[in-house]
Amino acid sequence: MSIGSFFRTWCFLALICVSAAVLTGAAWGDALTDGRFREEVAALIRGIRPGVKVLLEADPAQLSVGTKTIDLTNLYQRVHGLSEAERRQEVEEFLAVAFAKAGPASDTGDLATVRSRLRPQLVPDEILQQYKMLAHRRFSETLHVVYVLDEPNRYQYVTRDMLAGWRVDPAEVETAAIANLAATSRDAPFHLVVGDGAPLFAIADPGDDFAIARLLVPSYLDEIRHALKTDSITLAGPTRNLLLAWPSGSSARRDLAAEATRYLRAGPYGRSDELFRFDGHQVRPLNTMERADHGR
Repeated sequence: MSIGSFFRTWCFLALICVSAAVLTGAAWGDALTDGRFREEVAALIRGIRPGVKVLLEADPAQLSVGTKTIDLTNLYQRVHGLSEAERRQEVEEFLAVAFAKAGPASDTGDLATVRSRLRPQLVPDEILQQYKMLAHRRFSETLHVVYVLDEPNRYQYVTRDMLAGWRVDPAEVETAAIANLAATSRDAPFHLVVGDGAPLFAIADPGDDFAIARLLVPSYLDEIRHALKTDSITLAGPTRNLLLAWPSGSSARRDLAAEATRYLRAGPYGRSDELFRFDGHQVRPLNTMERADHGR
């Protein structure tokens, strides 16, 4: 069986969900122009920010929160056809960034107050190009480290203004965020795919929105490396909720790299098909020769 076939088998339930999403999208019709999509977003905002004043503009594709007007056209195009759960997640991520751009709506106190809620995230260039107020550092050619305040049903992005208010070194924030994610990663599952009695690759989809962020957690990557029974693994985080890993010397490495690109294009929550190497000590992007060896 080919590597692609293994992936298709593993994703069987996901394909069923995609079929359901198509039906859901068809039932929606043009929910943007008749205002139904705006009503859904407004209801989410009221749930996320109880007491906030949401004004529905004359244009059914727009609403205002406080002094900020939000256009929903691009968001609707992104979520149209997704399942209800996927659509809600995408809308909540959009709102988290939009609220960060408008400034923190809740009291984030000092670093000591929020330290336990800090988590890191990895986002692509496009998000930073659109939302330049987010506190961040460059992680690789295509990804940036940002920081969020995690809550049960959503998270809030950390802005540069928030960092300035805390009066701390950004490195301290990142250290705390990664330590918190490492603590929650002890119970984060991953799936090992075996062929002919040997491990072929691993797929991590813990369901907590921090799969790709675990590229920043060496202890978690080392668990995967040991499960794959190899000295070095190649990794990719094509979406926010998916981390792929395989032995660096795998004979299927080109096929696996191609699958990472396919996942990036299929989405949702696309991040990057950039490839990384982990040898038990640190994560680094593949060099030019290694990328060529993976068909890049």
